[in-house]
Amino acid sequence: MPVFDYRHLDSTASKALYSDAMALTLYAYHGIDNGFAVGYQQHGFGLGLPATLIKALIGGTDSQGAIPGIPWNPDAEAQALAAVKAAGWTPISASQLGYQGTTDFRGTFHGETRGYTSAQVEILGKYDAAGQLSGLGIAFRGTSGPRENLIGDTISDAIHDLMAAFGPADFAKNYAANAFGRLFDDVARFAQANGLSGSDIIVSGHSLGGLGVNSLAELSNDTWGGFYQDARYVAFASPTQASDSSKVLNIGYENDPVFRALNGSKTDWATFGVHDAAKPSSTDNIVNFNDHYASDAWNLLPYSIGNIATWLSHLPSAYGDGLGRVLDSAFYEWTAKDSTIVVSNLSDVRRGSTWVEDLNRNAEAHKGSTFIIGSDAGDLIHGGRGNDYLEGRAGDDTFRDDGGYNLIDGGAGHDTLKLGQALDKFDVAHDGNGTLYLRDSSGGISLVKQVETLVSKESSLLFFSKQVSHQIDPAGLLSSGKVHAYAASQNGTPGNDSLKAGAQGQWLFGLDGNDHLQGGRGNDVLVGGAGNDVLVSGGGSDTFLFSGHFGQDQVQGFNADDRLVFIGVEGGTAQPDIRQHLSQVGSDAVLSFGSDSVTLVGVSADSLSAAQVVIA
Repeated sequence: MPVFDYRHLDSTASKALYSDAMALTLYAYHGIDNGFAVGYQQHGFGLGLPATLIKALIGGTDSQGAIPGIPWNPDAEAQALAAVKAAGWTPISASQLGYQGTTDFRGTFHGETRGYTSAQVEILGKYDAAGQLSGLGIAFRGTSGPRENLIGDTISDAIHDLMAAFGPADFAKNYAANAFGRLFDDVARFAQANGLSGSDIIVSGHSLGGLGVNSLAELSNDTWGGFYQDARYVAFASPTQASDSSKVLNIGYENDPVFRALNGSKTDWATFGVHDAAKPSSTDNIVNFNDHYASDAWNLLPYSIGNIATWLSHLPSAYGDGLGRVLDSAFYEWTAKDSTIVVSNLSDVRRGSTWVEDLNRNAEAHKGSTFIIGSDAGDLIHGGRGNDYLEGRAGDDTFRDDGGYNLIDGGAGHDTLKLGQALDKFDVAHDGNGTLYLRDSSGGISLVKQVETLVSKESSLLFFSKQVSHQIDPAGLLSSGKVHAYAASQNGTPGNDSLKAGAQGQWLFGLDGNDHLQGGRGNDVLVGGAGNDVLVSGGGSDTFLFSGHFGQDQVQGFNADDRLVFIGVEGGTAQPDIRQHLSQVGSDAVLSFGSDSVTLVGVSADSLSAAQVVIA
């Protein structure tokens, strides 16, 4: 299940739910962090911090600051409304609900009871093509206030944060009912009058708003007539988690000091330091790679919710943009809830000089494959020695990797992969269908797509070295007018092919269709591709490589010197232990990955060792 999958929904429905929840969450802020987000992107978090803060406060011609009344600022309110309407949502007014509580000129609902008046929530509706109400959204606002009374509301919200941490008892659990008990009664009646049930409700929020989401989920069975017990709950950067982990998807960056700050809904010593313990309802290993995270100097200061500098990872805009890129990633379907995912959110000042990589700062040790997602500008992306999924997206990106089994997708732009060694240290093959395969001296294999240039490090003048650029072409690697031929290979067609390797080691690419690939006496790499393929070991030390949805394949003649490699297959990164995929069917061993499988003919499952199988 990919990282943002929710309960019983399939991945398509879960992605739609996530997109709706994020749109509702961002609308609840009405663009209040727009100035800071623009200022940070332009000026950064180092020496440019004063300019960043000025943008946050007074804005500019391209951003709305927090201080109202600056005439040249664009209308962030109109932008926020346009964005949520583009996502298919329209605000629902108090008069439509028959609600008698307090609202402001935007239609935002404010807390009903004394001590909760700074709490804010939005109610929005989604309509079908016939104009009928098809869903409702409840979006809690986080710690902040509307521009005209930002300071007062923010202080009150901060008091709520402290009360959630230190008491009274069950403050966090009862927050939603104490703030909006009557409103949610009216919303339930309005929904039922329009033929909706609780399952048609999406509840979202960020920060203190995420606490509101978890509170509503906590109370949903026994309050408001149980109407909200089947609602869908997605919280971003929530300091708390509901006791029923199946109800809420809690999403956050691990280096966001607010996310998971409380142990469930109680404070403990971890609240003031590294609170990175895994929670059943939460994503646990998504990294916001911003200027603060990348800086050695900033990280000399204690990591704590009390360290204001760490709050850069908490911005709603960084959630909307950064996690949206995770959702849109070419690698999204290979992720899992606890995958290590590093998202590039560097400022323009730092992006061109800082490698985006898994530094594993202020967190428990990361395990398994690492996903690194670039921005839509030119990024420097560095994989480690493990198994990596590196995606550049738009812009002219540069990649490095230190080994392992990897998928590298440059995306749009002119992208470069730096090898860090001489070209003759690699076995380089091309499948004729746009994918380059690099095998290093340790046997690690990288599948490289949409990358235009390889840069090798070649010896020069005995003791020196030089960088040599090679343009990737179907005919070979081009450098200084010369063509460096790819490793010996045979490429199939979209149909059913029969390929046989020679006496020396070769790469066989079946591509699409139901192919028959026969290894030779050398050390071959057999890549069946899509379709139901038959792959036959030829007697050398052969590698059978599977990626994506590869079909129902069969391997014949598999022996102790052969290896199976699975990169980017369903459930692989979530369950890298071969025992979770291995079964015995008659006299054959079968490795299953979702709807895809490999049958090792005549092989006992008990005889298969972990060293013979790589699941990246």
